[in-house]
Amino acid sequence: MTRALAGAMLAAMTWVAPVSAQTYRTVTETRRVAGNRPLAVDASFTAGDLVIAPADGRLTYRVAMTYLEDVFQPTIRFDENAGTLAIKMGGNGDVHVGDQDRLKQVFDVGLPRDVPLDLALSFGAVQATVELGELTIRSATIKTGASETTVAFSKPTRGSCERLELNVGAAQFEALKLGNSGCRMVTLQGAVGEMVLDFSGDRLAGETHLSVKVGLGEVRLRIPQSVGIRMNTDRFLATLEHAGLVKRGSAFFSPGYENASAKLIVDVNAALGSVEIERN
Repeated sequence: MTRALAGAMLAAMTWVAPVSAQTYRTVTETRRVAGNRPLAVDASFTAGDLVIAPADGRLTYRVAMTYLEDVFQPTIRFDENAGTLAIKMGGNGDVHVGDQDRLKQVFDVGLPRDVPLDLALSFGAVQATVELGELTIRSATIKTGASETTVAFSKPTRGSCERLELNVGAAQFEALKLGNSGCRMVTLQGAVGEMVLDFSGDRLAGETHLSVKVGLGEVRLRIPQSVGIRMNTDRFLATLEHAGLVKRGSAFFSPGYENASAKLIVDVNAALGSVEIERN
């Protein structure tokens, strides 16, 4: 049922545009930025294959976009005084979902490693691989539409991350190695789709707060055995018992929660969706 609804929403979110006469153009930009001030990155992409990863230069960003020029129009705006970088792929709309496999649009974005970053990333009908490990993340907001997206923190980030916000539409979504992100507040809001949050990693210590709000989606939380769990939920979830959580008062706790060096405090609001916990 979930996948059927996801397919219906995905089709409804796309606009029919012909892709028969394909003329592609490539634009690139590389620039060094100041390392002593934050950089706010606002990036949105409508359709194609997207890769975001640390750039080779520690104070340099890189953008390379190959796009269908009859339909889309890219803009790259860097404001040194304001400390902002805007990367947009706009145009007449999205390409019909049936044409996705024929699109050859590719977006390659490299972010500076040693610059404090505030990220606002928005994806339409894309296949996105986002690698944020080794970056200096202060905050990040990631919104996905009809997309297949993987966000990974394969290596520990730098600095202190205040929050990570994940807003998932009709999509397949994975967030891997969140324990390397250093983010103390993680929020997931999902509509329809399959979502995985993996909290393995080396920077998970003290208390981390996770808020999950899901409509018809399916959410899997992969949490290491060494991490203590406290879960607050508005309804009974059978998988809590399977994960070894025990109800005390109004919340569910994992064994040895009080003595765990890393704790995950989870607030769950699941309407018709499901939330499962996997211990690894």
